[in-house]
Amino acid sequence: MNKKIIIGIILVALFAIAGYYFFNKENREGKEQLFEIGVVAPLSGENATYGDILRKGFDLAFANEKLYKLKYEDSKFDPKTAVTVFQKLISIDNIQVVLGEVASGNTMAMVPVAEKNKVVLFSSISSADGLQKAGDYFFRNIPRNDVQGKTVATFIFNELKIDKVALFGLNDDYGINISKSFKNTFIELGGEIVFEDKHHKGQKDFRTSLIKIKDSGAKALFIPGDKNEPAIILKQAKELAMNIPILGGDGSSNDDVIQVAGNSAEGFYCSNVLVDKTSTYYKKYYKLFVNKYNKEPGAYDAYAYEAAMIILETVKHVGNNSEKIKNHLYTNSFESMTGKLKFDKDGEVNRLWGMYQVKNGKFTEIN
Repeated sequence: MNKKIIIGIILVALFAIAGYYFFNKENREGKEQLFEIGVVAPLSGENATYGDILRKGFDLAFANEKLYKLKYEDSKFDPKTAVTVFQKLISIDNIQVVLGEVASGNTMAMVPVAEKNKVVLFSSISSADGLQKAGDYFFRNIPRNDVQGKTVATFIFNELKIDKVALFGLNDDYGINISKSFKNTFIELGGEIVFEDKHHKGQKDFRTSLIKIKDSGAKALFIPGDKNEPAIILKQAKELAMNIPILGGDGSSNDDVIQVAGNSAEGFYCSNVLVDKTSTYYKKYYKLFVNKYNKEPGAYDAYAYEAAMIILETVKHVGNNSEKIKNHLYTNSFESMTGKLKFDKDGEVNRLWGMYQVKNGKFTEIN
């Protein structure tokens, strides 16, 4: 065969191979650039603070990613809206994994949709006990509320050395859930519930109940609830000269409570998620957060970042396939704010809650 013909055939073959490589490389990168992770969170309304916490943590985790991006949808803190935008992410955007939601009730409404469509749903805040057995496609890196109730009860009885308390929780799944766990544990420890009642979302005047609590002989008051009502309770309790420790759940561990309650928030205790501030993982995160946002991160900021990093690591390993994402989460360990983290058969994590107190206008971890 003519030498020129042979050289020509070789060149054609080389160009074909190069073209195939670059064409497929472009296609692969194009597909990766379209790889979106969904987010459902309250981005507007009076509870947008929680959405902002998630956004800060999620955005920080994805800050240097070019091939993976987040697609946000606003739940407006409403379960029906949360389900609607979740369905949109699945059916229209073809998203296989979603971060969110904030409120446990919203998450509970979304889980059946995740199960039906076999889409992974991962929350860093929803803590209701009922989510433990909700479905195979739901995961969370926050411990359950029953652990939280036990944490507060044990803290009051063993650390504050108080054996008589008033229980005045929010009348929703969150408040009822924590109140039940708290009550059972406190009584088991040898304590006494001398007053028990519920407050309601949107309530503005708590004076009648607070006067009854003051007269009950309670040496501490536990008010597991949202951020809005506890702030008012703190102000009105101070007006009534209630000089007893007041404690809230993680829903109250929010800077908004301090801003609304002002000096009345000083000394307020809250349970919240734990972080190991001595770990290399946290120190790296802390530096990134402060450099980007020019403020100190809160515990939930840290858990949002951690959740996003877990999902990011997973999708980098297995790609845009919810079944593979789910299996990877179940079968691997991940770096976290408290050391190695492993999900159990229910998508739960075995980690504790911590206690914080407002000191000099700032939530400070105390144990």
